[in-house]
Amino acid sequence: MTIMTPSVPMQDNKAWMPSIHWAQYQTTSYYQGLARRLYDFEMMLVISGELAVHFPDEPETIRYYPGDLLFLHAKDPHRIEIPNPEGARLLGIHFDFYDEFEPTADIHMVADETRVRDELFCMTPAGPDGERLFARKYAAVPGDVVNSMELICEEFTTARAGYDLVCRGAMLMLLASLLRHQPVPQHSASSNYLSGLQALTRELGGSLQLAWPIAAMAERLNVSEDHFIRLFKEQFGVTPNQYVQHLRHREAKRCLRDTDMKVEAIGRRIGYDSLHHFSHVFKRWQGVSPREYRKMCSIL
Repeated sequence: MTIMTPSVPMQDNKAWMPSIHWAQYQTTSYYQGLARRLYDFEMMLVISGELAVHFPDEPETIRYYPGDLLFLHAKDPHRIEIPNPEGARLLGIHFDFYDEFEPTADIHMVADETRVRDELFCMTPAGPDGERLFARKYAAVPGDVVNSMELICEEFTTARAGYDLVCRGAMLMLLASLLRHQPVPQHSASSNYLSGLQALTRELGGSLQLAWPIAAMAERLNVSEDHFIRLFKEQFGVTPNQYVQHLRHREAKRCLRDTDMKVEAIGRRIGYDSLHHFSHVFKRWQGVSPREYRKMCSIL
C-alpha cells in the first residue's frame, strides 16, 4: 500500500517556515488507540514506557522505547497503542513545515474521517527523487534533538514575547539534526536477542540508581561484553553507556524542572552518591549546574 501525500522538492527547504501547533509532556496509561490521520505532523519522544504504532503499509508493528522518536507524517493512516499497564511518559509536538495550517475550534489536528478536508493536509518536503526526508522511527535520538524539543515545549507553554520565533528556530535546528541522524535499520539485532535488549532498556529506565556496568548488562543476554556492545549499538545506534547517560540526563532535568527534590537526592536517584560528582557531570551535559538549571526553569 502506497500513501500519497502532497510533497515539494528538497531544494525548497530554504522555504521552511515551521509553525508549532501544540507542544506538551504527556503521561498516558495503557490504551489501544483508534486509527487516525493527521492534517499536520507530529513528533513524539518516548521518555519512559513503550509505544507500539501500527501502519497499514508496514509489515510489522513499529515499537518505540525510551529515547526513541516517533515521526508521524501528515495524511499517514496509523494507530498508536500504549501496550504496558504502567503506561508511558511522552513529549509531543505538532507542527508543519510551511506555516500553512492553524488549528481552530472547528479544525483539529486529527482529521475527522466523517468530513475530511483534503486541502488541509500539510505539504511534505521530499528529496530529489521524491523520497521522504524523515523516517518514522529514530532510535536513541541525540541530545541536541531532545534539547530542541524541550525548548520548544517550554517556549510554547509560556508564550513569552517572541516565543514563536524561538520555536521556529529550535524546530529548524531539530529538523537539521534529524536529517544528519540516519535512523538505525529496524530489527537489526537477531530475534534471539531483540526481546532481551528491549527488556533490558525497560529495566534501565526504571533503575537508574544502579551502576549498570557492561558486564552486568551483557550477563542479562548471556553474551560476551564485546558482543553485547555490538548488539546494543546495532539496535539503538549508541553504546550502552551512552544510552544510560542519556536516560540519566533526561531524568535529572525532569526532576529539577518538575519536582522540589533536593539536588543531592536527584543525584542519588540517577546513580550518583556524590553531589560534587553529579554537579560536575550535569554541568558537562547541560553547560550549567543543577541549581542554575532549576533556577532557569523557575523563571520560565
